[in-house]
Amino acid sequence: MHDVERRLAIRSGDMPWKRIAVLASAGLLLVGTGAAFAQARPITSYQGTIGDTPVEVLLIHDWQLDGMSGYLFSDAERMPVPLEKTPYAEDEGLLINVLGDPKLPTAALALLPAVPGAKHLRGRSIDLRSREQQDIQLERVVRFSSDQGDAYDGELLQVPADERFYFRVHARKARGEHGGRVDTITVFDRAHGQPVQVIDGLDLYFSGTDTLALHDFNGDGVLDFSVMPMRPDDPTRSAKQRDYYLYGADTGYVRNETLGSLAAQGDLKLGEEGRVSLRPQDGIDYRAGTIQWRHYRFVTPTRLERVGESEERF
Repeated sequence: MHDVERRLAIRSGDMPWKRIAVLASAGLLLVGTGAAFAQARPITSYQGTIGDTPVEVLLIHDWQLDGMSGYLFSDAERMPVPLEKTPYAEDEGLLINVLGDPKLPTAALALLPAVPGAKHLRGRSIDLRSREQQDIQLERVVRFSSDQGDAYDGELLQVPADERFYFRVHARKARGEHGGRVDTITVFDRAHGQPVQVIDGLDLYFSGTDTLALHDFNGDGVLDFSVMPMRPDDPTRSAKQRDYYLYGADTGYVRNETLGSLAAQGDLKLGEEGRVSLRPQDGIDYRAGTIQWRHYRFVTPTRLERVGESEERF
């Protein structure tokens, strides 16, 4: 253990438009018609303490690179803090940086055993400025794995959060199934950590900590999100386009039919300050070398207006 603690982790021409369009179309086709495969990287959720502080730790195993990343979530801050992806060896323990500052790691977690999905984790948290150390005790809550032989039923934190809210989804998978499904989204208030909205009765594609694609769609300063529903006529496959949920002060999060309707017409690009651009399905003219765009903007948190068109050459 002392050897692990002494080692501090160290942070270590444009593509043609035709090719981009072809790749984008292929990607949309795979999402729309593919089977419901879950996240490729297993995620293990832990709860416990660092010192006297209750914490939640998510460890994400990148089996292709033999790397481990994740998030640290404390009751004090209620904000997911990234854990820097780092190599590991099961016989040496895991030493992983806490990226509490955009420029420099703020702490390192030294954990044993470094076995993906371990039931218990013990170790120390090391403050990288003061070198103060605190004991870590973590217990596994649930492991989200897409392996056919695994099953799970539990809640997973979503990333990122904002000044007002953080989010969890409830996902489940039976043994023998390839992928997980989400049936509930819960919205929590960061000020007190209590749920303020529950959206249930869902059937959504589960893709780990980014099951909710979180972004401020309408420019009101509060995170909105989109999700990928499953097809009602074939529950083993995802739908062709995403559903969009916008926040309203009086309504909470409600599915926005206008954005959903636009997404069904082509490629939807969500920009900053409430700007939305649509490339219709027939908007690419390969012979003329042009791409047509329609531009919209939110004039209220829930209402879009069309503001113009543009043509892009390639």
